[in-house]
Amino acid sequence: MRLRKCIAAVALVLLAVSSLRAQSQTQFFPLSDIRPGLKGVGRTIFEGNKVQEFQVEFLGVLRNYLAPKHNVILARLSGGPLAQTGVVAGMSGSPVYVDGKLVGAVALAFPFAKEAITGITPIQEMLEVVPEAAKATPSATTKQASATLPFKFAGTAIDPAGSMRLIPEDPGNEFSVQKLIDLLPPSGFNGAPSNLLLPLRFGGFSPNVMEAYSPLFQRLGLEPMHGAALSSSEAIPASPTGPEPGTMVSLSLVKGDLNLNVDCTVTYRKGNDIYACGHRFLMVGPTKIPFSESHVLATVPSVASSFKIDVPGPEIGTILQDRFGAIYGVIGEKAPMIPVHIHLDSTLNTKTDYNFEIIKQSFLSPLLLDMGLVSTLNGTERSIGPSTLSLHGSIRLSDGETVKIEDVASGEINTAGAIGASVSTPLNYLLDGEFPDLSIQGIDLTIVSTDERRVATLEQVWSTKSLVRPGDHIEITGLLRTPSGGTLVEKIPVTIPDSVHDQQLSLVVGSGANLNLLQNRLTPVGATPRDLRQLVRALNRMRRNNRLYALLMTPQRSLTFQGEEYPSPPPSLVQTFIADPAVSSSVIYGNASIIGDFQTKPTQYAIQGEKTLYLKVENPEG
Repeated sequence: MRLRKCIAAVALVLLAVSSLRAQSQTQFFPLSDIRPGLKGVGRTIFEGNKVQEFQVEFLGVLRNYLAPKHNVILARLSGGPLAQTGVVAGMSGSPVYVDGKLVGAVALAFPFAKEAITGITPIQEMLEVVPEAAKATPSATTKQASATLPFKFAGTAIDPAGSMRLIPEDPGNEFSVQKLIDLLPPSGFNGAPSNLLLPLRFGGFSPNVMEAYSPLFQRLGLEPMHGAALSSSEAIPASPTGPEPGTMVSLSLVKGDLNLNVDCTVTYRKGNDIYACGHRFLMVGPTKIPFSESHVLATVPSVASSFKIDVPGPEIGTILQDRFGAIYGVIGEKAPMIPVHIHLDSTLNTKTDYNFEIIKQSFLSPLLLDMGLVSTLNGTERSIGPSTLSLHGSIRLSDGETVKIEDVASGEINTAGAIGASVSTPLNYLLDGEFPDLSIQGIDLTIVSTDERRVATLEQVWSTKSLVRPGDHIEITGLLRTPSGGTLVEKIPVTIPDSVHDQQLSLVVGSGANLNLLQNRLTPVGATPRDLRQLVRALNRMRRNNRLYALLMTPQRSLTFQGEEYPSPPPSLVQTFIADPAVSSSVIYGNASIIGDFQTKPTQYAIQGEKTLYLKVENPEG
């Protein structure tokens, strides 16, 4: 018995070695030798793990077809189920050969075509996605594509560093799906060839999340559809030789209690390097996305777009490049992931923990976190009707720094969507900074759900006194009204700066959203974070929905330079700025200056409204 096992093990090793040797010795067919009528074969999986051949008839070469210096080989496919299915979503990357030499990868399809006509990306263009000298893991300083959600760094004139807050430039709309769609180029026109849609398989995500995000993913060239991971008893083991040309690989964007995978086919393997898809995934350039081999359960014919149903196996490597002509990965590389833990205290009187991991990528990570959080809430909590979600948590960084998460969302419809933005927005700001020392250790969230509307609207504000002196400590009282007619009283301690004399001050009291709008108008330009630590401090001072805030302002001339405000600047300082053209072009002048920024402790309500008080500063000698 032991002898048989040894013989089997040796056979597997010899099979793996011979397979890798054959792949590394693959020859390439010259693009210049492609002629109409030339015949070849392609390889892909239509079902199971067995690579099957299909027939290819070349029709010609289209020069500069989709972009300058990017050619496409036009071909007709036949064999297997292709007469019924046409070109199948998931065949992207299927290798095509002539006389055993690799021509390229199936990549394009024509919408609603009656024949299986495809565009093939030449293998020479696929190999160019990673220069020979740069086939390595991208460095920590590598920049990636991101959806830039602008914000400002703003503080008070008296204490610009200690009072620094991160102010979203578009409060309430920082992370809308439509906003992201508007940033992307439009889809191709009818009848135009396009990259084969890459199947995007959702497992565990709620239907309304899929429906909300589908337009965005379709604009990105993905085909959203339901999917799932197999149970541990049904799990498909990794093949002894790893992926080979014609087998499918699955890119894992989310894994755990939720799963999200993108599938395509391997075109070429050299050692541990693989090239797949024959076109881009998102075209983010350098990246780190884990991938696994995938097992095809069935190929489904469809009038709109035929597709493969498959399930991923164990993780085996990492995609390191995502470019126009292909994706490139390395077997054995480990991709960093962001662990997410959500503890939900449900209205069903249950406490449930959810655990999943998301890839670290500046564009995708905030989207995936938002989708995962909303899906967990949609699994148990109401979507329509009075609802309040109280959120506490943190984004833990490897250097010991922590971004604190705290908010309350309350409403009648889609409260989960509002609370999702409270987490995904700060994550986006962290990743968008592209700090080389940023390493996210994990995200921990606790959510308490109640089936009632907890909104408090500011009705009145008053001060312990309206005639004040420099250095005075006063107390501001805010009276808020709840939906049931009850009242909530909040108090804000306010200090009058020592440097203010004989002036009338305005004190604006209101919700975080209202004061963000006001400060955006008063701060025409903000500072850029100097380092990760400064960004974390500002993120922790972001205004929340569940607090009452106050801004103390003086109607005096001020100037702002590099995000720092100078109230009542002396003429000598103004002349210094004016004298240097490089400096003067960056100076912003204003007629109001923020000299104090105050807040209450957290409440259990989402606060709305805004009121203004006026204070008169006496001359101390008077």
